[in-house]
Amino acid sequence: MQDLARLATRRLEAWRQRIVRDIEEAGGRHDEPEIYAGEPGDPGLAGGPDSLSWEIHGDLATLVVAGTAAILMELLHPSVMAGVHEHSSFRSDPLRRARNSLGYVLRTTFGSTPGATRVVESVKRAHSFVHGTRPDGVAYRALDPELIAWVHTSIPWAVMTAYDRYARPLTRDEQDRYLREQAVIGRMGGAEWVPESVAELDAYVERMRPLLCRSEPLQDFLDFVARGSDAFPLRRGERIDRWIGVRASMDLLPAWAQRLTGTDAPDLLRRLVLRPSDRLKSALVRWAYPELPCKAMALARVRGVAATESAA
Repeated sequence: MQDLARLATRRLEAWRQRIVRDIEEAGGRHDEPEIYAGEPGDPGLAGGPDSLSWEIHGDLATLVVAGTAAILMELLHPSVMAGVHEHSSFRSDPLRRARNSLGYVLRTTFGSTPGATRVVESVKRAHSFVHGTRPDGVAYRALDPELIAWVHTSIPWAVMTAYDRYARPLTRDEQDRYLREQAVIGRMGGAEWVPESVAELDAYVERMRPLLCRSEPLQDFLDFVARGSDAFPLRRGERIDRWIGVRASMDLLPAWAQRLTGTDAPDLLRRLVLRPSDRLKSALVRWAYPELPCKAMALARVRGVAATESAA
């Protein structure tokens, strides 16, 4: 019996390590000292260890579940979609946008104040070259404060909803506090105004709805995500997993957003497949990856101790 128990333990650990490798291959490890280490006591931009941002963003499962929904909401704005379609490398490097979005969230949350500020400024410099004209003739530029506000808001909206559903319920006061913490980063990124409460978020999304659409480039992006391409072919099982994953993530957001992205599903499918799928995914990620390296490093920075000591 002891031999069987040891064998089971080894196999379970091998499975856990494989999940960790898959997570880090897709999203990166996020343990750069130049970003997360720094002056002892520095809480960074998002409020430090007692903030809702550190609690929510420290749960990798939440970020994994919410990631697709956040990206699709960004891309429903035709100007954002045009910039991604014309200037990004999603076809040659399909994981890059997901990695970049995850990295931006983690670095601006857990990075030192100088490190996180450098990340924000670096993204702004890169976006200064992103401009052009949409297929409908409307000019766009990535540094437009209104576009930055929409891209910024899409992330905490989806992330907050995912945490509330699959981690623990958030009170309205906690949701408002989280949005206020994140607003600091949105304004640093170039937005003139972003929602700082659930009431402001709801009103803002309603104002934006007439501007959102399922454009041809968005459909092309969705087809690529769901089916792959000749350069990145997907097996049947992978296509099914993608189909479920995209719809499960979008199930975090309103029905109108699901219809607009073509990711809506019958209620029975949501209850029996999509939500159980994300609940299981969340549990597996939390089991395999209980603490992000960047959060451990940030805690060490704030406490003025070595990162290995903070994890003990």
